[in-house]
Amino acid sequence: MKTQDITVVGSVNSDVTYHVATLPQQGETILAHGRFDAPGGKGANQAAALAALGQPVRFVGCVGNDDRGESLVSHLENLGVDCGSVTTTSQAPTGSAVVVVASDGENSIVVHPGANFALTPQHVTQTLAASNNGYVLVQFEVPLDAAYAALTAGDARVVVNPAPMPEPSALLDDIIARADILVPNRTELAGLANAPLPQTIEEVTQCVRTLTVDAQIVVTLGSDGALVFPKGPSGDAVAVSAPAVDTVDSSGAGDAFCAALVAGVNAGHPLEDAAQFACNFAAWTTTLHGAQVTQLAPEDLTLGRPSVTPSH
Repeated sequence: MKTQDITVVGSVNSDVTYHVATLPQQGETILAHGRFDAPGGKGANQAAALAALGQPVRFVGCVGNDDRGESLVSHLENLGVDCGSVTTTSQAPTGSAVVVVASDGENSIVVHPGANFALTPQHVTQTLAASNNGYVLVQFEVPLDAAYAALTAGDARVVVNPAPMPEPSALLDDIIARADILVPNRTELAGLANAPLPQTIEEVTQCVRTLTVDAQIVVTLGSDGALVFPKGPSGDAVAVSAPAVDTVDSSGAGDAFCAALVAGVNAGHPLEDAAQFACNFAAWTTTLHGAQVTQLAPEDLTLGRPSVTPSH
């Protein structure tokens, strides 16, 4: 099956990562044993991962009129991402994030949206209306009205990663209702279901059953893999596992999962098979430092030979 173009609508950030022994507790000051500056942002992470998988991908976002924004866009272009639809604003600096990563790979992240929140629904609509997309992937590090525009601008299948989970609103409900594929983690699922954090497979399933959507659903479970509902909330659940790896940094793993999932379904694979592929790819990314994949995936983790060569 011939793959179609994929568009990612989302954020792009400049990340500063601090490596620590354990994550700090409330009120605690700790010393980092390493610092790592790298590109990030959930949207840019997903676009970069798609490029690493050899997929044709366009990125729609907004950066500040500053050196960081220019550098981040150039970096994505070097990876093979089409950034012709990235807009620039002088009203806010390029987005940024501080990531704290513990020795076991767990992380905490604080994001300053900056220019990401200057992305307008008009720009998203104009971009998507002028393109021929097979899939559009969107998350919530951009304004909700821009995310909504991504769902309504064309006839592409839309994958919604509801992260970070915003406050409840009618607009959020409308976005979720329009998704073709919904990809929350446990925390985001709890927010969507207005329920306590589900721990077991049974609790995750119960939360999914409460959702009044027509979308296919994939709940990411970290090292436990994912739970897939190919026929929506009322259908059977399929559990897929994640391979055991030597994790050094789990930041960005959810973004890598979403990218690989879209790559899989775009190549014509059933949702559960695409989810298994996504688990394998996301696990591999946790063996790398940084939230963004900056190198080509190994050939056994691609859906065809990659078509670009990134600069190092």
